[in-house]
Amino acid sequence: MANDKLVLARTNIENLVSNLRGEVGEAITTWLLMRHFIASAQQQQSGNIDKDVSNKNVQFAHLLGDKLSDELVGRLSELAEKKIGQLTFYFAARKLGLFEAEADAFTAYILKSKIRDKRNRDVSHKQLPGEANKQTYLHIEYRVLLRAVARALRLMKRIDRHVLGPCAPFVWKEARKRRYDFLSPPRAGYMLVPYLNLSPEERVQIVLQELAEKRTRLTEEPTMINGKPAKILACKQWGVIVLGNALLGLGSYPLIKLDNLQMGEPSDDAEGAPAGAPG
Repeated sequence: MANDKLVLARTNIENLVSNLRGEVGEAITTWLLMRHFIASAQQQQSGNIDKDVSNKNVQFAHLLGDKLSDELVGRLSELAEKKIGQLTFYFAARKLGLFEAEADAFTAYILKSKIRDKRNRDVSHKQLPGEANKQTYLHIEYRVLLRAVARALRLMKRIDRHVLGPCAPFVWKEARKRRYDFLSPPRAGYMLVPYLNLSPEERVQIVLQELAEKRTRLTEEPTMINGKPAKILACKQWGVIVLGNALLGLGSYPLIKLDNLQMGEPSDDAEGAPAGAPG
């Protein structure tokens, strides 16, 4: 217990959440690959049992699907462990002081669905039966694994929403678009999810939410407007500036330096409205 408290105190929350996200990403990638090879095996089956049994491509696809299923069983079981110092939802919940009920619910599902039993029997942490031939094969259905992955992803997104803030739903949406752009190892890509490039419109929404939640504040930044020195309010992290009563997302971020803004002459329709984008 004393050692657990020491580990909790010394653990950097950003590092823990980043690596936990990487483990969830590994589980997602394993599921994607497993689904691919299951579908591949089904597509190559002829309906003739004798031919399918002797078809090396069908055998290969089935074998890889089974191996990936076992890997997914192992990863989900590890995420569900109630241990401090390992990449588990329990560890993250204890460190944050939040989501303990959700972490317990995830662990309960892994136990109820016998995913952990499958790991201990056939994958790793193998338990030797007392007598020969007493242990029967335990099959975990695809839908059960899919539901477990969905639960892990849902909980990870909630943790990210708390740690990263309003940007979390936006970067996860972007990550989904890149789900099939595999990196090796997959965890690396998911650890970098907070740094995915977002559109100016999305960044404006993030700044508005962060201001509402008091997670950020606007700062005065020196610039030039039509060649004259001026100051403008900006959120440097997201590359968003204030023009009149509106927020404008710049083309790139974070904002390092705002060199010059070209403003158009007032018109009859919108007095003082900017005529062009920041230069």
